[in-house]
Amino acid sequence: MIHTSYTVGITTGEYKALQTVMVDQQDWVTNALKNRASVAINEVTTKYTQYKIEKGEAITAIGSTAIVEAAISEGIVGIAT
Repeated sequence: MIHTSYTVGITTGEYKALQTVMVDQQDWVTNALKNRASVAINEVTTKYTQYKIEKGEAITAIGSTAIVEAAISEGIVGIAT
């Protein structure tokens, strides 16, 4: 499994202000991204499955990553711009 990392730059003032409202900023950012990714995976899986069923086509993609990749490559969903 390949992982992607994100780096977010904030000012010293932003960092210090965040320290007053949360214990672990990295944990919060990680949690927010993982939760949004989970919602997106569910949305794509639903669209892909519904599309395939409506067309009477077999679903050959196995696993969430394969389904997301298939949905993108088949044009069922697009990359946000």
